[in-house]
Amino acid sequence: MDRLPVTVLGGYLGAGKTTLLNRLLAEARGVRLAVLVNDFGEVNIDAALIANRDGETISLTNGCVCCSIGDNLGMTLHDLAERPDRPDHIVVEASGVADPARIAGYAGCHPRLALDGIVVIADAETVQRRAHDKYVGDVVRQQLVSADLIVLSHTDLLDDAAALAVRRWIEAETSGTRVLDGQAVGRFAQLLLVGSAPSVVPPPADGHAALFAMWRFASARPLDGNVLRRALAALPPTVLRAKGIVRLAEAGSRQFVLQAVGRRWSLEPAGMVDSAALARSSEIVVIGLAGQLDTEHLHDLFAPALPVGMELAVADLLVRRDHA
Repeated sequence: MDRLPVTVLGGYLGAGKTTLLNRLLAEARGVRLAVLVNDFGEVNIDAALIANRDGETISLTNGCVCCSIGDNLGMTLHDLAERPDRPDHIVVEASGVADPARIAGYAGCHPRLALDGIVVIADAETVQRRAHDKYVGDVVRQQLVSADLIVLSHTDLLDDAAALAVRRWIEAETSGTRVLDGQAVGRFAQLLLVGSAPSVVPPPADGHAALFAMWRFASARPLDGNVLRRALAALPPTVLRAKGIVRLAEAGSRQFVLQAVGRRWSLEPAGMVDSAALARSSEIVVIGLAGQLDTEHLHDLFAPALPVGMELAVADLLVRRDHA
């Protein structure tokens, strides 16, 4: 059985975590999410989405659930992983003063769980001031440093120059952690849902989709695992997420699931995969913001993983435009 991905969502008080959680629960698009929170009241789930409530769990009409963490996060994660109707993805909301890295450690406590990534929401208007505050500065800086991907919220309250300055400051403080800015909440919600979808190919664009570029390729032959790992480690900062199902030359017919969020990536042995994926040997989708993906560079990174003499079977750039 494939390991269940766990995303830890951190950020200081008021950064926008609750807004993102509501967006995820409302727009799951067929992905069965389990969102773990400290307080149901703060999430304020739309009553029209609630199917029923049973103690510490709220079941939604779209197949998602919202669970209270209670006194034992590890036990809650264990119970979700062992459920016969387990979700496709778990999102854990860290409290505003918590270290997301410590919470992420729970993802390794169960053989059916895998850490998908640590995502930290940073309030563009206040993050620098709070990072220098003598009382909370250490907390804010630790949250930023622990992140695989930082979502910069409230950029609409700043002019372009000020928003860019905050982004550059965060990149300097974190040694280049990928930063997703602009209309951050909607963009990250879409990225997470794409990464959780059962198939490799992302769902079709709709009126709520943000402005994304996606580069993908498929190979009918297995890939060189060592070269592929080097390519994943060298992904440029413009890459926000990647997903794939691949076969490796050194592993025979076995398939592997590739996942990447920000700087974190993994190759895990695949369990059940959909029939469309079985028809291909390897397919990888790389996602970034439109206008920022250098597809020639991506080709140069991944092409050496192909058997000698083979060209990429599929290579294209798809742009999704935000009509909202």
